[in-house]
Amino acid sequence: MYEIHPHDLARGALIRGRVADQAPPMRWEDLSARAGRNDKPALLLTAIAMDRLTDPQQIRFGLEDAWTTCEWPGRAADYDVWLYAFELAGADDHYLHEHELRERSTLPEQLTVYRAATEGHELGMSWTTSFERAHWFATRVGAVAGHRHQIFEMDVPRDRVLAHFNDTRGESEYVIDTTDLALDELEIVRPEEWEYRLEQDRDA
Repeated sequence: MYEIHPHDLARGALIRGRVADQAPPMRWEDLSARAGRNDKPALLLTAIAMDRLTDPQQIRFGLEDAWTTCEWPGRAADYDVWLYAFELAGADDHYLHEHELRERSTLPEQLTVYRAATEGHELGMSWTTSFERAHWFATRVGAVAGHRHQIFEMDVPRDRVLAHFNDTRGESEYVIDTTDLALDELEIVRPEEWEYRLEQDRDA
């Protein structure tokens, strides 16, 4: 996990003027050209903090790229840092569809989403509308990691949706602001229901 915290953004703000004078803002494509996929979240968030990436469109490109190519992106930084980045990208009153902004009114009023997670990571930001993908993470990734995963389900209002990413991994992933949610708002899909839910998902 990368050590990126809200105070890093605040500290960066203190020296932004000097940095901005010394180096012009960059495009995400140029900034990330030699970065490994798991290094991209730290690179993106540091570039935002240091005012190297200031154009909202470029931040959107960076968010889509860093989030969809990194393993466990939601754990790469504190929630507040990611929320700040999505806000700068324009997702405070819209949501990102890949790297484009869209009106939240184009989404259903509520979405049923799923998440495979271990204890302590239930309220992460990455969710999917595909039970099949959640099942894949719970079984395949859980087996490789050696940790038991559960599948969680919730109905989330559209105003909590920060992004929808599907093109890169085909996972129908929704990035959800879960900061004000509690564990008792989640439902556990019991393992004995998984096969039935898979059939429902495939027939939908």
